[in-house]
Amino acid sequence: MKIKKSDLTTVIQWIDVQLSKDDKFPLDQQGASSKTSKKHLKALKAWRKCSTNIKEVREWCDEWLDQKYADKLAQALEQTKAHKADHVIKLTEEAHDLLLMLADKHDLSPSQLIVKHLSPKA
Repeated sequence: MKIKKSDLTTVIQWIDVQLSKDDKFPLDQQGASSKTSKKHLKALKAWRKCSTNIKEVREWCDEWLDQKYADKLAQALEQTKAHKADHVIKLTEEAHDLLLMLADKHDLSPSQLIVKHLSPKA
């Protein structure tokens, strides 16, 4: 998978979120079998060994992401690029993690989530 160095932080963050919220990620298999759980654990261990080196992250993605998840990652990268920050705000680590988790849950960027939930109703 083609990952630019400028996208590395976003890719790492996206994979971390997927691993924490989906027991089957990065495997696209229906049902919770012991085989699926073992593969998930193997992928998780491989990810934990992976450094923030772009080459290692690319190799992990090539090995573990099927086309469905590669497409979702590409879409997340496009959303991130489409919503470059005009302003910077400082958040606590906890607030940042919560914002990212909720944005991902609603399939929105953090900025889209804030606008959606804080815009005055017309």
